[in-house]
Amino acid sequence: MEETIALVKFFVGLSFLLYATKLDFESRIVPNRIWKAMLAALLPLTISETILYHLSFLELIFAFFQAFLVIGISYLFYYFRLYGGADAKAIMVLSILFPFYPSFANLPLLAKGFSYAFSSLANAVIFAPLLSLYFFLANLRREGIGKFRESKLYYFIGIRVDAKNIPRHYSLLEFPDEKGGVKRVRRGVELNGEMKERLERAVDEGKIERIWVTPQIPFMFFITTGYVIAFVLGDVLTYLLINALLR
Repeated sequence: MEETIALVKFFVGLSFLLYATKLDFESRIVPNRIWKAMLAALLPLTISETILYHLSFLELIFAFFQAFLVIGISYLFYYFRLYGGADAKAIMVLSILFPFYPSFANLPLLAKGFSYAFSSLANAVIFAPLLSLYFFLANLRREGIGKFRESKLYYFIGIRVDAKNIPRHYSLLEFPDEKGGVKRVRRGVELNGEMKERLERAVDEGKIERIWVTPQIPFMFFITTGYVIAFVLGDVLTYLLINALLR
C-alpha cells in the first residue's frame, strides 16, 4: 500500500512539475496557483502515508525537521539569487509533500538522501552541466571541429543561428558593437530593440550572417530532471560521497 501511494505521488508531482517547466519555458512565469493545486492534490496522500507508516515520535520530528531545513535552504538559494522564486517554491512544496523518501520496488537504485526534495535539488545541480556536453556534441555535428579553436567556450554553451532569426529566450554571445565591429562575450547579452536594429543593419551590410547565442534555460527544467533522477537512482551526491569515503 505504501509503495502504491509513493508511486501515485511521484507521477502526480511529476505532472505538476512538467507543467511548471512548460510555463517557465514559455513565459518565465509560474503562477502560485500551480503550487497551491499541487499541495491540494498531494497533501491527503502525504497524510495517509503518515498514518500508514505508524511512525514513532522521533521519526515524526525528523520528518518535520528535514522539511523546515530544506525550506530554509531553498529560501537561501533564492535570497542569494542562485535561482528564481518559482524554483524555491517548487523545492519548498516538495519538502512538505515528501517528508519521507519515496520508494517503489527496487527504486531508488543507488541511495536515498535525507530528503527527497533536497535530493531533487542536489541532482539538478549535479546534472545541469551535462547540458554543456550536449551542446558540445551538437556543435561538433553542426559546425565541425575546424572552428573549435576560435570558439571553444561557445561550443559548450551555445549554438550558431541566423542573425535575423534569433530564437525566443536566447541571449547573444556575438553582436555588432557601436563601432561597427563584432563583439564576443562570455556571458549572454539580452536581445533588446537597439541590439536587434544593429543586427539587422549588420546583416544588410554583409558584416554578419550567423552568430553564437546561448539559451536562457529555466532552472525548473533541471529541478524536474533532478526529481525523476531522485526517484529512479536516488541521491547521486550522497552515493558518490559514500563511495569516496569507503575507498
